[in-house]
Amino acid sequence: MTATVRSAARVLDVLEYLAGRAVGASLSEASEALALPKSSTLMLLRTLLVRGYVTRDAGDRYHLNETFRTHGFGWGGHRYARLIALAEPVMQQLCDSVGETVLLGAAEGGAVKLLAKVVARQAISYDIDLADGFPFYCSAMGRILIAFSPEENREAMLCAEPRVKRTPSTVTKLDALRAIVAQVRDDRLAIVEEEFVLGGTGIAAPIFAPDGTILATLDVGCITTRFQAKRAEVLKALAQSAQALTQSLAMQDGE
Repeated sequence: MTATVRSAARVLDVLEYLAGRAVGASLSEASEALALPKSSTLMLLRTLLVRGYVTRDAGDRYHLNETFRTHGFGWGGHRYARLIALAEPVMQQLCDSVGETVLLGAAEGGAVKLLAKVVARQAISYDIDLADGFPFYCSAMGRILIAFSPEENREAMLCAEPRVKRTPSTVTKLDALRAIVAQVRDDRLAIVEEEFVLGGTGIAAPIFAPDGTILATLDVGCITTRFQAKRAEVLKALAQSAQALTQSLAMQDGE
């Protein structure tokens, strides 16, 4: 009786091989190095590509996703590593589509933890350091995370830190915030115009785990005047991107 499962071993062989190849590998190179038929190697690479562990460049070379090289595989390292890997191409496409910065965040430590960003190539762009994060009460990402968290957690999230007026537009009263959160849940979308920072607008949508619970939130950070000029375009593209990520996670979980 063998002590290993051949199919599982082959998947690990591919990951270990690509982990040691900073320049990646073509299908032929991987097939030869692993002593596998090209057809079998291609199926392994395609599986890893779909699940976000591997990327493929314009020259058809396969690479270990840099997220996993940096953070580990989410099993003992960065627990959002797989989500980030899946989200990165979606975020880049969304950024290219709307011409604005795209952020990925999750609830952690009483605030919105920023997981990844793609900054728009504009003369003036919305940007924030990944280490900074957002408060729940006055950010689009935070309001999405509150709205779709269990009801018993929402009040604590609203009160996770002092509700100060960061700008003249910041809503701080609990009754008003509760009503906003209820509307966000109905709309499945949050728009926060100049409440977090003057001149900036955040628009966020939920990303759900395969079990239907809120996992993270996808956000477009806009210069307010530009958002007003392309509001419908941004809302549609963001909703489609968040839904695509949710569907991707569900599809993989069912494989």
